[in-house]
Amino acid sequence: MQLLLLIIHDPKQMETILVRMMEAGIRGGSLVECEGVLQAIGASRGEKPPVFSSLRQYLNPDSERKNKMLLSAMSAEEIGKAHEIVEEVTGGLDKANTGIFLSLPIGFSDGVR
Repeated sequence: MQLLLLIIHDPKQMETILVRMMEAGIRGGSLVECEGVLQAIGASRGEKPPVFSSLRQYLNPDSERKNKMLLSAMSAEEIGKAHEIVEEVTGGLDKANTGIFLSLPIGFSDGVR
């Protein structure tokens, strides 16, 4: 059994990924809002003058959106299929600010399907 940790920058892409995974028979998991380190530092330092921040928000309303993180326990076969789906939907995680896909072995679990 593996733990999938998937962080996607675009919430619309995450929705598409989840639907495609369900269609492929991959079910279960938890979705969490998260933010990157640079997002957190930028927000906490408050260095941007309010006028520029407001202008950026007006020109790009999605600039302050949160990332989505999926945590899901699945088989190695399901991990492979999930990775294929993520690559198809995102166009490849090798592009900057797209997302991160990690698979970690689970040594012990309880309450998992």
